[in-house]
Amino acid sequence: MGGMFDPVHNGHLEIARTALSSLELSDLFLLPCGNPVHREGKFANNEHRIAMLELATGEDACLQVDPRECLSEAPSYTYNTLEQYTNDMPGKRLFYILGQDAFNDFHTWYKWEGILELAHIVIAARPGYQQSLDPKLQGEYESRLVSDINGMKKYTRGKILEVQLAMNDISSSDVREKLLSGGSVNPLLPENVMLYIKANNLYFREEKFGR
Repeated sequence: MGGMFDPVHNGHLEIARTALSSLELSDLFLLPCGNPVHREGKFANNEHRIAMLELATGEDACLQVDPRECLSEAPSYTYNTLEQYTNDMPGKRLFYILGQDAFNDFHTWYKWEGILELAHIVIAARPGYQQSLDPKLQGEYESRLVSDINGMKKYTRGKILEVQLAMNDISSSDVREKLLSGGSVNPLLPENVMLYIKANNLYFREEKFGR
């Protein structure tokens, strides 16, 4: 499960834990993006974002933080990361989880068609969110779509499943805006992450880091 996690919040954790159960996964890797290609910079540096993820997932052995993209100076391309997983874990069935808004732009990703040859795609759909796909991506979506996890598990890769995962309507941008304005974020963040943010004075300025 990829993302900026800038910062990680309870919505991320709810998606991850629900996915573990509903998709019958043995492990779920959280992949913080190191050098984003489709957005400008990040608000907390790689070290801080990894540390917050490790704090947030520390009590759940099934959730693992994979910092490989943050430890590389190369652009963070999902295709390259999934190719590494395929080489590291031959024979394993891979599921890549992303939000509906990210999937709407999937056709702009580096080697996006190749990603479908490496993993299954699981779209975490938000209730009421409108899908708007490029025509070529729409065709791939329709031809690869399965109705449930059992249909997906008949194949080693290349299928798409859209699931309505129970999740809070939280975004990292909402969290950052509340921190910047002095609003309360207690229901949105794990307590240990909030303490880390305060200790390191994160998100209280509109400062971005580049690559």
